[in-house]
Amino acid sequence: MSYYIWLMLGVIALVVEMMLPTFFALFAGIGCIAAAAVAFFLPTSLVAQLVIASVFMIIGAVVFKKRHIGDDERDAVGTHNEFVGIRGIALTSLSSHHEGQVELYEPVVSAREWPALSTNEDIDANAEIRIVQLRGNTLIVEKV
Repeated sequence: MSYYIWLMLGVIALVVEMMLPTFFALFAGIGCIAAAAVAFFLPTSLVAQLVIASVFMIIGAVVFKKRHIGDDERDAVGTHNEFVGIRGIALTSLSSHHEGQVELYEPVVSAREWPALSTNEDIDANAEIRIVQLRGNTLIVEKV
C-alpha cells in the first residue's frame, strides 16, 4: 500500500482516539503511522508494512495491559469521575430512589441540566448540590 494511505488511516485512528475515552484506536494509529514509514522506504513490501503495523498495535496493547492502564474502575466508561465536585442547584426534589433534575453552574458535556439521584439523603428543590459520581448519564449528587 502507498505510504499516504497508511498515514491517513493513522491520522483517522488518532482523531477517533481523541474523541473517545478509550485506548483502542491509539495503538491502531501508531501502528498505521509506523507502517507508513515502512511504506515510504519500502513501497513494494506489503508484508513488511502489515507486520510492522500489527507488531506496533500488539506491543502497545500488551504494554498498556501489563501496566494496568485503564483498568481502574473510576476510569471506566460510564463511571468516569472527572465531573466530581462540580456544583449546581436541584430543580426538583431528589432522593436515592427518585430521580430528579439538577442545573449545574458550569456545563458538563455541553449541558447544564442533568438527571440526578441523591446519595442517601432527600434533597429539596432549590438546594445547592455537588456531584459525587457519574453513573451512566445520571449524576449522583449530595447536598452542600
